[in-house]
Amino acid sequence: MNQPSEHFDLLRQRYAGSLGEKQRAMTQAWAAFSAAPSDAGARGELQQQLHRLCGSAQAYGYAHLGELACSADSLLRRWEGAPTDLRDAPADLAQRLVAPVRAVIAGLGEARAGAVDHASEARPRVLRVLLIEDDPAQAELIGAELEAHGCKVRCDSGGDLLWQTLTLWPCHAIVLDYWLRGETAADIVASLRRDPRHACIALICYSVERDSQILRTLLDVGCDAVLPKAEGTRRLFDVVRACVAQADRSGPDIRLATA
Repeated sequence: MNQPSEHFDLLRQRYAGSLGEKQRAMTQAWAAFSAAPSDAGARGELQQQLHRLCGSAQAYGYAHLGELACSADSLLRRWEGAPTDLRDAPADLAQRLVAPVRAVIAGLGEARAGAVDHASEARPRVLRVLLIEDDPAQAELIGAELEAHGCKVRCDSGGDLLWQTLTLWPCHAIVLDYWLRGETAADIVASLRRDPRHACIALICYSVERDSQILRTLLDVGCDAVLPKAEGTRRLFDVVRACVAQADRSGPDIRLATA
């Protein structure tokens, strides 16, 4: 597979994995707007959700879903663009939006179900793993052994350029040492989990750290698994593969790999 195609396939897979969250966000935005149609903030949030979906769904191969979102978005935009004295009452607008927005929510559910059904076929065979390890010798050893298990590995020494790296080199999993220069795996994991764009990336801490409180903190901030380096890279590969499969199905599955 050539590099641009592989990049897009991973982005499309990540988009498919975000459909459940998009459905939840759309449902919440609709509930808030329908409860208070005169609230400009609630109306703006619903319009933003529809507008984003209108553009992104078609780009990632969900043409029908994109058409549904564009239809509802168009109704809202026409209402917003009309002179105030010619607009329907907000309650009347909400009534006209019931069917279009419910169709969008249902369409998200159907797209999500279809993505789950085809996940095993769409999933690339080679797992792309970003290894964050500030010891060059350890990074070289772990990276080489993961590649020997069939992974494609990129190594970084810290999280300084992480967001740029993920844009240029999307991955299935990030493996982090706990103690890094000026930061910890907990800092990086917490920051990643606050960004919904990276919700489907499996996060695994692979470290000599054994303090149970520290490891529990990692799990609490959203790490999918923690694994002692003494377990070896074969075990690490198995954990990475299991966490990626779980993330594909339903998002992060927080657990302690050594429990």
